[in-house]
Amino acid sequence: RNYMYHSGVIHCDLKMFMAWVTLIALTLPGLADAEECHSTSFLQNKVRIVQSVRSLKVQPSTGIKIIGAGFGRSSSTSVQCALARLGYYPAGGGITFRENKKFLPAWLDWARGGSFEPCLQQVLQLGYNATTSDQPTGLAWKEFMDRFPAAKVLNIEHPLGAQGFVDSVAKGDWLGCFTGQQELMSYFMDCCNFGLNFTDSKRREVCANDYSRTHEKIKRTVPAHRLLTYTASDGWEPLANFLGLPVPDDDFPHLSGGKVGMCPWPLDTQR
Repeated sequence: RNYMYHSGVIHCDLKMFMAWVTLIALTLPGLADAEECHSTSFLQNKVRIVQSVRSLKVQPSTGIKIIGAGFGRSSSTSVQCALARLGYYPAGGGITFRENKKFLPAWLDWARGGSFEPCLQQVLQLGYNATTSDQPTGLAWKEFMDRFPAAKVLNIEHPLGAQGFVDSVAKGDWLGCFTGQQELMSYFMDCCNFGLNFTDSKRREVCANDYSRTHEKIKRTVPAHRLLTYTASDGWEPLANFLGLPVPDDDFPHLSGGKVGMCPWPLDTQR
């Protein structure tokens, strides 16, 4: 049977159904305390359960419809959540970091000049039909664009531009940059190395230039009819219009720092 949730479809069999019953049972105790229900830990635990439920039956994707280009810490989590609301299943940084580190070697091999095909098959087998600017998929925007000529491209920028991006990276808490994927990121920008002194103006300039060059290349390379330069501060309207979808009545999700657990819509829906 198919159960509709917003514009997404969740495919259920008996095993899936029992897992959802478990999810409901685990979340009911917290309903007595409204504050607890909205706490970060409660929402994160709920999302983990939902992700576990989805893993019982993953429908491989037939292709990528939306391609996110750029870097993390540039509205990527907000865009991931927004795409979920619009009915897509978007890939975030969890592919090679939070969820399953065994996927990282294929991306490292590609970054060193190897084949992109194993990386592509990972994304499709996990059921994703959209990507964000978060690593690793945001780094491979051109590879995705070449393989899916009908897909639209989001050039996802930081709301405050290059300096805003540097300020965000300088906080030192970007886990996907400073740990886990440091080597992968080093092939694309010089912002994620350990021991960097971001109070040094020259260091900040190097990082800002890497950011600016990448986004300038995206704008030069992607045909205008396929491209939207976008940031979370733009809200729903330009994004929905670009994708040919109705503008949601919901508040736009302004999230940061990879806090996907705070997304009010499940990230397991597929359009």
